[in-house]
This record gives sequence, C-alpha cells and structure tokens, in this order.
Amino acid sequence: MDIVVQKYGGTSVADKFKLEQVCNRIISTYNKGIGVVVIVSAQGDTTDKLITKAKEYVSNVYEREMDLLLSTGEIQTVALLSMMLKDRGYNSIALTGEQAGIITNGDYGEAKIVKVIKENIEKYIYDGNIVVVAGFQGVDKFGNINTLGRGGSDLSAVAVAVALDAKECEIYTDVDGIYTADPKIVKTAKLLNTVTYEEILEAATAGAKVLHNRSVGVGRIYDMPITVKNTCKDVQGTNIINIKYDDRGEILENYGAKIITKNDKVSKITIVGDSLISYPEHFNKIFRLAADNKIQIIMISFSETAINIIVKEDIADKFTNILHEQLIDNKILK
Repeated sequence: MDIVVQKYGGTSVADKFKLEQVCNRIISTYNKGIGVVVIVSAQGDTTDKLITKAKEYVSNVYEREMDLLLSTGEIQTVALLSMMLKDRGYNSIALTGEQAGIITNGDYGEAKIVKVIKENIEKYIYDGNIVVVAGFQGVDKFGNINTLGRGGSDLSAVAVAVALDAKECEIYTDVDGIYTADPKIVKTAKLLNTVTYEEILEAATAGAKVLHNRSVGVGRIYDMPITVKNTCKDVQGTNIINIKYDDRGEILENYGAKIITKNDKVSKITIVGDSLISYPEHFNKIFRLAADNKIQIIMISFSETAINIIVKEDIADKFTNILHEQLIDNKILK
C-alpha cells in the first residue's frame, strides 16, 4: 500500500470550518486506496496564547513544564480532527508524538528527532485507519515530552514520511506553493512548479517562511519528495526535488535565479581583530560555540581584520555575550 503523509499548519486547522476542509482533503486521498498519515499543528495562535498564559502565572521559564504545556495545543487538534473523521464514518486514530513513536534527544524547546519507531503507526494504517499525529513534539528516553521548536510540525511530517518510506510528504498551508518572492511584497511573484532542496534550504535560512530548513534538510538527506500545496485549493503546488546531474556530473537543467527573499529580524555581530582570517580554526571555534548553545548562524562573512556573523535578532545579545566570554575573556582566539 502506498502511504502519503499530509501536514496541516496552524492556519489550515484554525477553526471548525477549516478542519472540515481538511477532512474533505484527507478523505479524498484515503478513498483512492492510499494510506494516510496526517500531521497537524495547534489551531491558529494557540501556541502563542499558551506561552502568554504561562507568563501570566509564573515569573520564570521552566523548560520541562513549558514543553508539556505547549504540547497540549497539537493534542487538541488531533483529537478534534480524528473525532470529525469518525463522525463521517471513517476509521481514525489520534496519536500524540509519544504514541506515534517520535523519539527525541531530550533538549527542551528545540529538540532533535533521534528516530521514529514506525511500527505503531504502521499497525493502525494496515488496520484501515487514518492516522492523525500531533506534530511539534516527541518524547525522550525518560518519557519527557520535548517540543521541536519553530517549524516543528514540518519536521515531524518529513521524519514520519521517511520512517514509513512514504510515497510523498505533502505540506499544506494557506498559499499555493513556493513563489519566486513573497507575493505580499512583490506583486509579480510567480509560483514555482519545482525547486531543489538546496535552493529552498538557502531561502528558508535567509527568511522564507513556507518551510523550515530543518525539515527540508531531512528531506534532502533521505530524498523524500516534498510538495507544498494550498489547503483550500486544488492546485499543483510546488515540488521540492534533488538537483539532477548527467553522467558527467553536470547539472541537467539551467536552474538560474529562482527565489528572492528578505529577513528583517536579524542582527549582525562583528568580531574585530588583526589577521583573523589568517587562522581558519577561528571559524571552527565560532561554529562550535553556536552549536553548543543551540544558536543558528544564518550567514558568516569576513575581511582581513573582521568576522561578521548574521543571527536572529532575538538571540543576538545572548550570542554576543557568549562570544565575548569565550573569545576575549578566555582568549580562545589568539
């Protein structure tokens, strides 16, 4: 049996009407004899409301309990959607990330998926169920719930698709697919039929909001076909594929420029010092510091006497302090 994984984001499941549209699309696929696994996000701005609520109750951030709280948003969605499918006469089962076998590394707030134990999902599929799985969450080896951070439901969907050797991973959102630029900014932006993993990885890292780069990275590694589609329209969408090469190792297509994107919410950190570029090991130390502190470097450039680092605006102060402590106070760059 072919299996398709479908992921629906927060705007696609925001209310009862939109969940009914999601039901229609799921049932249409299921009636073709295809096994359907559905990954869903929390409805609308539920996650933001839960974060706000926590801040109203306590003054400190307690990572373990915050992950437990935030995971309830997706659990509400899977329960509602599964009940709605059953109400229409279809066998369905709602699963938390733990019940779906999504195992994480124990990092609260932005955990990595270590593996997906596929047997539980497969059992329900082959029993004829539509399987609805809570995205954005998994469980570590001690049974603690971990959330996956921004774009976590996309990551859940691609990881589950890879584990099940699915035919395709379909990412449903409120746009028709991936455009050459943000249509809200560039009125002449065109919908792309195809884009490569490498191109969308660069675009996502630079600020494009359709897919998170972690999910695309997993898709590229395991060559999982990903399609971005509109929940409310029957449009082809955008297929994400690997670059195709000929026998000589040359690219078969002239891909050219495809996407232009921008990101307003970034900051530049500059490290100044004589002859910094003369020592390549400096870059390894900077990247190691970023990785150890779960900080994503968006871009890095250099001159003879300076290294420029682009990071998200909300973590720039934190990384500046880390760099100062390690590079200047401890003098590990010298």
